[in-house]
Amino acid sequence: MRPILLSTILCTLVTAGCKKATELVAPPTPRAISGRCDLTISPAAGPAPTPPLIRQTDSGTCDLTPLGRVTFTGGLEVNPVAGTQVGERTLTAANGDVLRMNSAGTSALSAPGIVSFVATITFVGGTGQFVNATGQARAEGSANMITSKTTMQMDGMITYSGPR
Repeated sequence: MRPILLSTILCTLVTAGCKKATELVAPPTPRAISGRCDLTISPAAGPAPTPPLIRQTDSGTCDLTPLGRVTFTGGLEVNPVAGTQVGERTLTAANGDVLRMNSAGTSALSAPGIVSFVATITFVGGTGQFVNATGQARAEGSANMITSKTTMQMDGMITYSGPR
């Protein structure tokens, strides 16, 4: 009789522990996302693309509601002749969870050395709380090609599990 009692107690403890762990994560919820990113531009590694394409990497930080301060990294391919840009980017939260994004938009020279851009960011999953993240945001900003600095404002909606 003892083995049955012990296994019943263990199953009860394991089940209770699992319930407590799942209580820490909220169900997927749509949320507004907004804030500012400050980035540094650098040439992308690897072979140069066929002109007129330009490949660059962007890295820096964003302060985004509701995510807080996150690390931004990613690549962008710009066609200055067509005035288009496409990219794949990631945001990494303080706890290490990664949010993946695709972007597509337009860009144009707005002053000597200054490129203004508007893009649609599509959230496409990630890790941890962002594993099934979805949504879109508008990104608008400018890149100073002389200083290699970019500022960007992001506003939109994102659905993800997130902590309670």
